[in-house]
Amino acid sequence: MKRGTFCTLLFSVLLPGHPLQAQENMLMKALRDEMGRTMERLQLEDMDRPYYVAYWVSESEGRGSTAILGGLLGRGRGTGSRNLSVELRVGDHDLDNTNFMDFGRLRSRVVREGFPVSLPLRDDYKELRRQIWLATDGAYKQAVQSLAKKRATLQNKTRVEIVPDFSREEPVEYRDETPPAPLPDRARLEVLVQELSALFKEMPDIFDSRVSAGLSRGKTYFVNSEGSSYTRNFSSASIQVLAATQAVDGTHLEDFVVARGRQWKDLPDRAELEQRIRAMAERLGRLREASFVERYNGPVLFEGQAAAELVSQILAPRLLALRPPMADEPMFGGFGSGSRNPFLEKLGSRVLPRSLSIIDDPTAGSHGEASLLGGYEVDDEGVRSRRTTVIQRGILKTLLATRTPVSGVSNSTGNRRNEGPKPSNLFLISRNGLKQEEIRQELLDLVEERGLDFGIVVRRVGSPEMTLSRDRDYMFAMPGEEQRPKLRPVTEAYKVFPDGREELIRKAVLLSISASSFREIAAASESLTPYHTNFRVPMTDPFSSFAFMGPPPLVSLVVPSLLFEDLALRRPPGDIPRPPLLAHPLSRQQAR
Repeated sequence: MKRGTFCTLLFSVLLPGHPLQAQENMLMKALRDEMGRTMERLQLEDMDRPYYVAYWVSESEGRGSTAILGGLLGRGRGTGSRNLSVELRVGDHDLDNTNFMDFGRLRSRVVREGFPVSLPLRDDYKELRRQIWLATDGAYKQAVQSLAKKRATLQNKTRVEIVPDFSREEPVEYRDETPPAPLPDRARLEVLVQELSALFKEMPDIFDSRVSAGLSRGKTYFVNSEGSSYTRNFSSASIQVLAATQAVDGTHLEDFVVARGRQWKDLPDRAELEQRIRAMAERLGRLREASFVERYNGPVLFEGQAAAELVSQILAPRLLALRPPMADEPMFGGFGSGSRNPFLEKLGSRVLPRSLSIIDDPTAGSHGEASLLGGYEVDDEGVRSRRTTVIQRGILKTLLATRTPVSGVSNSTGNRRNEGPKPSNLFLISRNGLKQEEIRQELLDLVEERGLDFGIVVRRVGSPEMTLSRDRDYMFAMPGEEQRPKLRPVTEAYKVFPDGREELIRKAVLLSISASSFREIAAASESLTPYHTNFRVPMTDPFSSFAFMGPPPLVSLVVPSLLFEDLALRRPPGDIPRPPLLAHPLSRQQAR
């Protein structure tokens, strides 16, 4: 399967009769012409001239539908859009207007300056030039103002460590020739979500549910003043099923089913989706009757989905070269500092057992028979994708980076995705992985060694993106806050007794688990599980225009089962809401 990134539609289908080549030439011509004029002539009095300009244009179309209990809740619009984002830098590579938080913009209500703007769908050269010109003008005025404030701020500081603001990279030209992915008929999409959501009518123990299907396809055009350019097609398809219930004592229980692919044809058929939904409902039903573990300290084995979510939520965010910006006011000097990655101080140190390595590989298209969805040829900044060994035999070698350097990582690894660095296809590999029965026996051996009555196997963990609950994690750190990644509650776990018997645990949370906990992994399996998820990390700059270019990118993780020698687990803290006073109306009807 041809690799690509996820965003939205190939624009040629929006304007029948307009050849793709003509459209692309017209738009790219407008972008290049305005960029040339900007680099040659744009200057405000004796202020700095731009030393770097980049334009992104995203053309998109999507379809979506949501249903509850067989009834449509909403339809995704099928109209197309065309949006422009501008990145303009003044100063030089060592010191420019970026990596700086100007709170004056917030007070003056001009934070929209430089954010994506809509372009006309019709290829009218004059109108395209006018809109690009206005967006560039606004970005330049804001850039010179930010650079002046940044220089003034630095006059009152002694810089202990000087890191450039922008790296130098080789120019790249790339053109994606992938044909546009077909979109299914809207009626077909709506019938599917209605039929799948109607299954919950047979499940009175499920109190809340929702089925959504979404498809999008698109094209991104990029050009910068260094000579890089690309056109890149992308498409995505997904079906998401969310369900929730309450136990007799009121404990809130959730689970989800999600299927992802690049095209509609990549998704499972209706029969398989129905089977997954019924299995999820059965899990929730069993959880209603299960008991809690009040508190447990000992070995914990993460399998399948749970191992992948553990890596995605806890370890992967620490593999990113995030750079918190400085602020223009002392009272906000801590803004973003909570997001400073502690792994910046651990380059060259051991962060995993010596048997484990981590590789990020956007050039990989599959693992076994499973397609990987995180790959691309060039990243969003026009840097060629490449295989990066992040951790080698337990030693942290580098971090996944953009063109914004951090201490110890001076160049991009080709991992700019939306507003910052993100993984692509992330492989966690063990040199001496155990067979599944061997790693389970290792768990029981540790249980015996500790003198415990049982061990814990975790098979499912909640996802930050897949929830009906309002209890969502904020992705933004205020001054003084620590933005440490948190693991969502465990939704399927078992006590495992020495005789091999398993007993379901209702719900649990892991205490004090962090990236440093991965150093104490006791064993990993040789078999690997591929898993796809939307990847989101806390923003360090709320004014980043690129943060609003699209949804979180898809990341594919390929991970083994992971056995931790010593973790703490307990029932969720806090009060439990009361269950509904009346029985589910469907259960009352069935009782008749």
